[in-house]
Amino acid sequence: MYFEDLANELILNIFEYLDIINCLLAFHNLNSRLNYLLVNHHSYDLDFRNTSKYTFDNICQQYIPLISQQITSLHLSDNEETPNLPKLFLFQKFSINQFFHLQSISLYSIQSFDVLHQIITHFNNLLFLTHLNLIKCIFYYPDNEPRCLIDDIWHLSKLTHCILVQNILRKIQLTNISVRNLSMKHLILENITCDTKGLSHLIQYTPSLQRITLKLIYGFPNQQLSTPFMSITSLKLVYHGHIDILMNLFQNTPNLVCLTLETSDIYCDGYQWEEILINSLSNCKIFRLKMNLHFHNYDNINEQVDELLETFRTSFWIEEHQWFVRCDWNLSNLFHHLTLYTLPYTFKDCFNFDAISSKSTCPNDIDYCSYDHVPILSYINSETDLTNNLALFSVHFPNIHHLNIHFPFHDNFWSCLSSLKQLTSIEVRLLHTDIAYFQLQKLLNQACHLYSLNIYYSKNLSMRLFTLTSLSIRRLDFIAESTSCVRYFNHNDCNILINSPLGRHCEILIIGLKNRASIVNLINAMPTLRSLICHCKDDEYTTWNSLSVDDELIEWLRIRLPLTYEISRNEKQTHLIRLWIDQKNV
Repeated sequence: MYFEDLANELILNIFEYLDIINCLLAFHNLNSRLNYLLVNHHSYDLDFRNTSKYTFDNICQQYIPLISQQITSLHLSDNEETPNLPKLFLFQKFSINQFFHLQSISLYSIQSFDVLHQIITHFNNLLFLTHLNLIKCIFYYPDNEPRCLIDDIWHLSKLTHCILVQNILRKIQLTNISVRNLSMKHLILENITCDTKGLSHLIQYTPSLQRITLKLIYGFPNQQLSTPFMSITSLKLVYHGHIDILMNLFQNTPNLVCLTLETSDIYCDGYQWEEILINSLSNCKIFRLKMNLHFHNYDNINEQVDELLETFRTSFWIEEHQWFVRCDWNLSNLFHHLTLYTLPYTFKDCFNFDAISSKSTCPNDIDYCSYDHVPILSYINSETDLTNNLALFSVHFPNIHHLNIHFPFHDNFWSCLSSLKQLTSIEVRLLHTDIAYFQLQKLLNQACHLYSLNIYYSKNLSMRLFTLTSLSIRRLDFIAESTSCVRYFNHNDCNILINSPLGRHCEILIIGLKNRASIVNLINAMPTLRSLICHCKDDEYTTWNSLSVDDELIEWLRIRLPLTYEISRNEKQTHLIRLWIDQKNV
């Protein structure tokens, strides 16, 4: 049977499983029937986050005019993968208003307020838009612009889900919201400072909210909530402040069913939490807690932990709800930190130590040792003697997507990495020893979907790194920290990179260069490269001469590279030059 012999329903089902950009490039214009199905009977989640410049231009010019009515979801990003893409998107011959059935839009790493504002101003004409995500959109702005921006968002009368995960609104006061939004039910705010006054104002102007996530909320003893938030059923909160404010908040959320809470330096034992849950949160069915504590006296830490855990062993915790807790601490920690959390562990990031100590209220110590919900893991080895027989806490992390790790590490840590099949990015701090490179290669061999390798403190980087192999890595980042820690590659270093196993498959390269001529050499010698982000040591651009009309290095590059390449300077980190490479074969 041939593909075209399949029924229309089966073909449309197959399209659902394919990346839509590749689907268009593969099937459009093969025959009139497939064209009809692609244009008239298929909805599109259009995701430009990791596309090449050539493909982006092709899709915008050839296909979007045909499928604009079928696009239901759109993703635009201005990060290292697709530099300046949102601005180029605005310059196309079509308008976002043409995406009449657009239901969801996600914007990532937008560096310009003007670009973001231009995009958002089109949203009021989109009658089906219910989901808006702004992720890591960080830029400079005059004082009045953030207020205008958040009011533009609150003006969207059909919006039900909104995620703001970035620093874009860090200066805004939620008390400045002046537009009531009656449709929004789910709201995530991260890295936006909010006190109880701002929270009260937010709820007043968003009265239909049911689920809310606040990454940071600061409270002061003289601030009290006066109006109950009856609609809130789910609250996820990272709290730094006074315990009285937290108590007042709980008293004003009587219908809370799900509470996820992370606190710092608030000591509240099991007896106190039991009283709070019974008296103020009687409807709470799901309770997830993480308390980051600081103990001044670490000499008798085992006894203190036992006393704390005993308060979580009442019938309320063990029998009625089966809510178990675990305490982790590291005796070598100079800051005397301890973390207590409910089980299973459901917070997205986790720090794992060597020589960690742990106790729990579980009937069996091996219960809840699989931390399935942790996608981000950081591991730091504080031991200089790796031959010590360390007693690592026997947990494992089967679903790690991002790993931040120091090499070398103790071999016992391998037992925590039960599977690396989900790992897509890794940040590495290397001590340049034989065992460090052996361990890194072993990790690369096991991480079959690893996409990005970031080398922190690359200044002392050894070229031995480029003897390592990986079949999956496509992104290399050597500027993960400040410029003082960056290694500037000379001509010979670049040749080693170009001819290395890692360099031959590299698509995204972030690198420091001694000479601008290496930019052209790298592009010509690396046929798979689609984006190059670099800091040239001979770049004379500074904030003092930034008002000049001509950017000397960018003009130098435009003379030597094709006009179809997108060349720009990073608006936040102006020492970085960004090149989105227009090559058909990438």
